[in-house]
Amino acid sequence: MEKGKDIFETGNAPSKDWFLQFLVNQANKNQFELDITLTVGGLLIAGTLAGVRQYFDDLGAYFASPFDNAGANSKEVERVFKAIGDQCSCVTPSEKTETPSYIHLKNARFFDSQGRSIPGSTGTWWRGRLSEVQGFTPGKLFT
Repeated sequence: MEKGKDIFETGNAPSKDWFLQFLVNQANKNQFELDITLTVGGLLIAGTLAGVRQYFDDLGAYFASPFDNAGANSKEVERVFKAIGDQCSCVTPSEKTETPSYIHLKNARFFDSQGRSIPGSTGTWWRGRLSEVQGFTPGKLFT
């Protein structure tokens, strides 16, 4: 897009929805959560928008659990994932960036274009590129 021109002047939509970016920023910076349904590559993904820090904290606990059974130090695994979440530039409230690249959903479930649940879709963490989201609606269209 040419510098100084907006969508109405060029006819080209930006690769990321500014409003969805705003919601992701709220989740990342303010621990804001919102039930949401996304359209991505012909699939519907319903879940709860959550921040990147919570994503990495919970993922760390998930990856650490096998280490408990093996007698290894699972706390170190959790610490590493927490550090990743803390280092993400989009989680620091003083950070100037307002253009996150990824969206995180917890309890995500997947549906085809007809609304049929994808088998085995029981609710999990999902991370996706904002540039790949074609549309969204507040709320979970499916439960």
